[in-house]
Amino acid sequence: MPDSMKSSFRRVAWISRITFLEAIRQRFFAFLIVLSAALVISSVSFRFMDFGHGELKFVADFGFGGIFFFGSILALVMTAQMFFAEIENRTALTLLAKPVGRFEFLVGKFAGVWAVLGVFIFTLCTLLGLVLWGRHQELVQIAEASGRVPPDLSVGGIFAYTLLQWLRLGVIAAMVLAVSSVARSFLFAVVVGAMTVLAGQLQWIAQEALLRDKELGVLHQAFLWLITRLIPNLQQFNIGDALTLDVTSVQVGAIGAASLSGGVYIIVLMCIAGLAFRRREI
Repeated sequence: MPDSMKSSFRRVAWISRITFLEAIRQRFFAFLIVLSAALVISSVSFRFMDFGHGELKFVADFGFGGIFFFGSILALVMTAQMFFAEIENRTALTLLAKPVGRFEFLVGKFAGVWAVLGVFIFTLCTLLGLVLWGRHQELVQIAEASGRVPPDLSVGGIFAYTLLQWLRLGVIAAMVLAVSSVARSFLFAVVVGAMTVLAGQLQWIAQEALLRDKELGVLHQAFLWLITRLIPNLQQFNIGDALTLDVTSVQVGAIGAASLSGGVYIIVLMCIAGLAFRRREI
């Protein structure tokens, strides 16, 4: 590896480490992770209700939905906060006055925030996995005693979904960073970022509506396909209950397609953020 690349990697790693330490100390992060943990643990209360085999699905959907909701809030607010804190405190000028490129600055910020999101996701998904596993053991005993078929639970599926959620939050963080690179205020970046996340969650509806007509010409379909891909389809990552409770229902290649899509969107969005931030006056 050339010395210039090693130096660039060290600078990015240093910025990401500082960003991670600053973000992990934020009270907002502690508040959200405690609130989310309380939400996940509260799902244990459903064990006293007889949902039958649908109980695990209800708890999984409840837990995964809460984790994504609070994780999205964390990705939106913390990414914008870590970026604008450097701009408003004028520390970005000090960093960029040294041999630190603007793109290196953005990549370091993204890596630090994404690491914090990883701590958030892996902690809460592990907690939810323990809750599901404990209730699953009880349901298996009940099913065996009554002669019924016990419900399925895939620990590997929970781990796979955790990685997908981390990737989805990485896409959201990259979107917010791209918006922040041109925005002039923290509030504007958060609001536009939230609208983009909402559009990404509903993007699959636009795909079905626009591409449903098979009689359209090839060029017309290609144009509509391109339009529907401008905003990431965040719904494609939402396969937690299937991976956890019914792996056979997951389409072949769904995990790979979602992972590839998420990785491509992160790279593209970071390039857009780098080009926009390069022209920004600090």
